[in-house]
Amino acid sequence: GGRGGTRGPDFKMALDVSLDDMYKGGSVSARIKRRIVCRGCRRADTPERRERCAKCGRCPNEVKTVLRPMGGGMMVQQQEEVLSKEKCTEEEKTIEAVIERGMSDGQELIFERMSEQKPKQIPGSVVLTLRQKRHALFRRDGNDLAIELRISLKEALLGFERSLVHLDGHEFTVRSKQSKAGEPLVTRPGDTLVVKGEGMPLHNFPSEFGNLKATISVDFPTAVSTEQADALKALF
Repeated sequence: GGRGGTRGPDFKMALDVSLDDMYKGGSVSARIKRRIVCRGCRRADTPERRERCAKCGRCPNEVKTVLRPMGGGMMVQQQEEVLSKEKCTEEEKTIEAVIERGMSDGQELIFERMSEQKPKQIPGSVVLTLRQKRHALFRRDGNDLAIELRISLKEALLGFERSLVHLDGHEFTVRSKQSKAGEPLVTRPGDTLVVKGEGMPLHNFPSEFGNLKATISVDFPTAVSTEQADALKALF
């Protein structure tokens, strides 16, 4: 709405964003090409202005409302296309998109009145849809993060602690579950170990975090020696 005419269409595009930026926050640049109305061409009264406006072309036709007579002295409003008297040109513009902590795939950032211009028309918005890039280690699941963690058979049987580096550089630890007595429990292939508070920050509540889920796979030895076999038989 507003004065000056109808509103033009929105321009929509996808913006690739790293999981790191969605975790830490950051900014991503997007370049767009759009048509603008060259206001300076209205007063091309100097050689410099005339040279600059030589690159401009005629704007798209404008829609004008006219009164048409009908029978019985009646008048009716009709719309018709007329040649525009304005000049238009193309420009490349860089938009800085601020990625807030916890933003997610598919979320939209709206830049009002940044789309293509047309005489007597309010420009539409530029709508950037966030598209999360794949990460080598972390996979996002809502507010949680998921990883695949390979451990040895010894670690699976006797317990383990593994330090890993998070998206912002801090370290966190994944460890096997403990019994009530504090002894490590056996970790089976396919088990999921949960590290509370090491998921994604919640958008609009960045001091709160989801959880991290580590799905375990166990590297079994391809063979055991006679001595190892005897030791295992003695244990079990």
